[in-house]
Formats: sequence, C-alpha cells, structure tokens
Amino acid sequence: SNLRLSNNIIFSDLIPRGNCDLIISLEPMEALRYLPWLSRQGWIITNTAPFVNIPNYPDIEGVKAELEKIGRVIMIDVNTIAGNLKSPRSANMVLLGAAAPFIKILEPNNLIDGIKNIFSGKGEKIMQTNIEAFNAGYDFAQKHLNNN
Repeated sequence: SNLRLSNNIIFSDLIPRGNCDLIISLEPMEALRYLPWLSRQGWIITNTAPFVNIPNYPDIEGVKAELEKIGRVIMIDVNTIAGNLKSPRSANMVLLGAAAPFIKILEPNNLIDGIKNIFSGKGEKIMQTNIEAFNAGYDFAQKHLNNN
C-alpha cells in the first residue's frame, strides 16, 4: 500500500514511480517488487526472512544480494528479534522501529505514543512488549546507520 506523509497538501494517495522515500517490507521479495517506486535517495527496510509461498521462489541469498546493490537498505530479522522478546506477534513493531529513523515527519516518541494508545487496552505487559519490540528495531537501525 502507499502512505504519504507531508506537512504540505497531498493531491494523491499514490506515490509516483521514482518518488518513494521509504519501502517497508515484512518480506524481502516484496521489497524488490517495489524498487521502481524508490527514489534515488530512498531507503529500504525489510525483514530478512522470506515468506516462501510460491514453488519458484528465488534463492534468498540472491534476493538479498539484489537488495544490497541499492546500498540504502536495512535488512533485519524481525522474526528472531520478536521471538527473543518472547512475542513473535510483535515482528511488525520491530519493523516499524527499524523504519522510524527514516520517517522524518514523525518523531520516534510520537510513534511510541501511538503504540501506547493502540495497546493500552490490552494490558500493560502487551503494551510494554510492543514498545520493547519497537525499540529493538529502532536500535538495530541506528547501529546500522552509525556503522555506515
């Protein structure tokens, strides 16, 4: 799906090819599928674990190699990180955290406030687990950026 965030008027919800600042993908092959939309300065944040749902799914190492050619990519094993937090269902929060440094219009604390609002009704433990997952993804991305 397309999501456009701006301080200016947005005339269409669709992102033109070559103008996407950020591709966020829970599956690495999906990230490749949307490369034509990525701008020259854009980043890709993707899970490293493939969802092999077709018989001719390409070799995962080849998919990763194609993504690495872009140069502005963070590949993160959100499934393992969420599993280490004993919350496999929070993988999407790990991915959101990894993408947070690139969402310039929203501060990470605003995203954490949103997580609190969404999960507060499910109990303190679930809310805190999702915040921990977000922070784990955020820390991973920050370390990756500092090493480049």
